[in-house]
Amino acid sequence: MREQIEVVYENGVLRPVGVLSGQFHEHQHLTVTIEDADESTRWLADADPAASLEAVRRALGKTPGTIAQLVHAEREER
Repeated sequence: MREQIEVVYENGVLRPVGVLSGQFHEHQHLTVTIEDADESTRWLADADPAASLEAVRRALGKTPGTIAQLVHAEREER
């Protein structure tokens, strides 16, 4: 199960902002990933707004293999 929720940090505790789904059980252990709410929009800060969807499609159409293969190869180079 994967669910993204918004929380607020108050008095040392993370508290959900909204209602949680009924999928959780009392005392259930979960893994939480913390991300600053502003970070979700910052990753686009250096994007070129002039790049059209068609230009992106043309560029991706020239790549050999799949996007997954390209990402894997790039990660192995690091």
